Amino acid sequence: SKPALPAVTKAYTLSGLATGAAWTACSCVALSSHPNAAIDAVCGLRHNLLTIAQAYALPLPLIWAVASALRSAAAAGWDRLSSATYRRLNLALFTSSAWLCAAAVCMPAFAYGYDMYPAALKAAAGAAHGLTALLCAGVWVRTVEPTRSGHYMPRLVRGLAGSLATLAPKSASDDPEAASSRDGRSELALCAALFAWFAVLPVVSPFPMATVPAILGKRMSRAYSAWTWLAACVCYVLKDAAERGRSS
Repeated sequence: SKPALPAVTKAYTLSGLATGAAWTACSCVALSSHPNAAIDAVCGLRHNLLTIAQAYALPLPLIWAVASALRSAAAAGWDRLSSATYRRLNLALFTSSAWLCAAAVCMPAFAYGYDMYPAALKAAAGAAHGLTALLCAGVWVRTVEPTRSGHYMPRLVRGLAGSLATLAPKSASDDPEAASSRDGRSELALCAALFAWFAVLPVVSPFPMATVPAILGKRMSRAYSAWTWLAACVCYVLKDAAERGRSS
């Protein structure tokens, strides 16, 4: 059996906890009140609490699931982490964490000019997300070989292009009784495409359209794209597992 990686396993655990805590704190600070006093008076406490709960509904279970999967892979050793599944998850969490780090440290650039985080929260959240990104990038580099020129970017480009080209489910069937219909590959492919679209939409759209789908206002909706992107990648990984008969 291949040796486990206790240090990497522990690092994934801590990164998952830190990421969840950082998002929880940022959401609470940004959404507990509105910077516009008139709007804040209209919204009230109930609206703010429901909005905060909405900000937690997807990200917290998602980061727990991704961190748990990577932690289990690290416990199995480098061979498991070197598989395409966990390389994709590492890259997905890397990009999401980098986006969240930028959104925490440079909130006005993501939040219509609002700057609501105190310096201590910016530093703590930025460090949590930044260190998580570094961990995932470091593990990914450790598990792949660079191109002949010694660069990793061509691998990233080829991998992204290949993922986009194979987003449609393989051997899909319109027969609900077919094996390829029962394993969920079609539904997961659709979810991956929709989550990817919802990750891009807030980034390229002006407000108020940029608040879709998170509906977290101008303060958190663009930062939330990190989570819809991570969800898209998870759905793609699950689709791939279904196609290979590994989802049961």
